[in-house]
Amino acid sequence: MKTRWLAGLAAAAALLAGCGRAESSSDFYAMDTFMSVTVYGSKQETAQALTTSIEQEINALDRALSRHRTESEISALNAAEGMVVTVSDETYAAIERAVQFAEWTDGAYDPTTAPLSDLWGIGTEAPAVPAQADIDDALTRVGWQNIELFPDNRVCLHNGAQLDLGGIGKGWATDKVHALCADTLGVSVLARLGGNILGYGENPNSKEGTWNIGVADPDDQANVVAAVAVRDESVVTSGDYERFFEQDGRRYHHIFDPETGYPADSGLRSVTVVSADSTEADALTTALFVMGLDKGMAFAREHELKAIFVTSDKQIYTSPAMGAQYTFRGETAGYTDAS
Repeated sequence: MKTRWLAGLAAAAALLAGCGRAESSSDFYAMDTFMSVTVYGSKQETAQALTTSIEQEINALDRALSRHRTESEISALNAAEGMVVTVSDETYAAIERAVQFAEWTDGAYDPTTAPLSDLWGIGTEAPAVPAQADIDDALTRVGWQNIELFPDNRVCLHNGAQLDLGGIGKGWATDKVHALCADTLGVSVLARLGGNILGYGENPNSKEGTWNIGVADPDDQANVVAAVAVRDESVVTSGDYERFFEQDGRRYHHIFDPETGYPADSGLRSVTVVSADSTEADALTTALFVMGLDKGMAFAREHELKAIFVTSDKQIYTSPAMGAQYTFRGETAGYTDAS
């Protein structure tokens, strides 16, 4: 559940046309979001072939991992009513990692919040604040401990749990794109997969060879409040501005606290994580957002994560591991670099 609009990502990333190199690009819709891939290479046929392979890989993952597609393995698992289901190696590995992240973050990231997403309807035509009794009922079906993994790719969901891999799906896809790039000689790639942006190889039009990716201003996604220079890493952001609705003068966003059943009220507007492991970064942006600044920063320090926290009072904090990759750009928008 990350950034949904390509326009916001385009504004957040410093996209530079390659000079003197072959270029191939593709814009498409997958995993409930707009995506864009640009490949630079020494040969046009190589760039085009990689672009096609990337789009095909992402569409295949969407068919396997999306709970909203009736033909997906996740849909079959959710419909099994507690029966054991055998899934593919790919799907099993993704579920296994989701469980690992849930355990690691003590449930701040939880892949079973689907009942809450359905109840609140954020992103649909009729979102609304549910009755407390309905939230309490949905919470009885939330909890990563309800996922049981067996040998031979067998999975079971207990207590009416519903699995939603949207919190790591685009990260999983980004890592697959990264692997495809690594298997192709002489290419550079900028992949914008929802809120996951991968800068692979050397930026052909940057003196330093890095990709400069912007962190959007939550109040105006056409502007950036920070920039991160990366090479062979992804930049992943979760924010309260991505999908939300307002009721009685209050904003309700799509990042749920699995303990309360409400959108996380953590004092944060967005969290960005930079990592070569985009699946991990995907899960951690959600987890750190739910934790809030103090707990999230402590977690980032302990595990040497590269993280950027944007608070509701327009402060920007970075973890020590971020180092010189980070540049503050939020002064004109009223932000303060508090790191």
